[in-house]
Amino acid sequence: MENEKLKKTTANVPSLPSPALCIPGTTNDTEPDEQPDLSKHQGRTRSFPHERGIWASYVFIDYGDSDGWLEMQNECKTLLNDASTTVEFNPIDRMHLSLTKTFTIRHHNINPFVANLREQLAGRRRFRLEFSGVQVYVNEERTRTFLGVRVAEESYGALNALVTSLDECLREYKLPLYYTDRAFHVSILWCLGDREADVRKELPALTAVFERVYEEEYCDISQQVKTLWFKCGNKSFHFDLI
Repeated sequence: MENEKLKKTTANVPSLPSPALCIPGTTNDTEPDEQPDLSKHQGRTRSFPHERGIWASYVFIDYGDSDGWLEMQNECKTLLNDASTTVEFNPIDRMHLSLTKTFTIRHHNINPFVANLREQLAGRRRFRLEFSGVQVYVNEERTRTFLGVRVAEESYGALNALVTSLDECLREYKLPLYYTDRAFHVSILWCLGDREADVRKELPALTAVFERVYEEEYCDISQQVKTLWFKCGNKSFHFDLI
């Protein structure tokens, strides 16, 4: 669930910090020394430990309920899993496009922060995004690999304007700002480990899937963005665009 800094590695593959785990039914109100059960999280580890009163948070565009995106995800998942006998690719539970880094915020700051977001986002107009292909990404620790769909560069204008406004809110609370070297994308699949080479071999076939499904489901995949979301622990807030 989560955007991640994109920088080129020696293999020309963007590198991502570990996304926050979005685990339904959990909050950040656990003891700092509590040991996570990795079997419950498909082997994933958190990029920062639980701490009472501190909530993992991010702002995003939600694509989780789109039939077109689900078709893209399912077909790419089938292709990758059929091509590999040693690794299992898993669907991203809630496909989204991140507009902030994953950050932590204290419980007593949530409502004031949401109020600031509403002020910054007031009057923002709806927009449509174009997408340009698939790309393999890895996290900075190279413990997880992702398949993502790239936003076309001609659509960066609206996203950059939103990020600028969101950064103003983050700066006021001394929270980390978004990346200056931006590569907006929607992650659709993930697997454990560094599987960059495996995925790169399948990029031509994955690209063919993307092009076919994108053409067939264009209106759904590139549907107008009407709402932004802020997820904070187990709480979600929405901001409607005009």
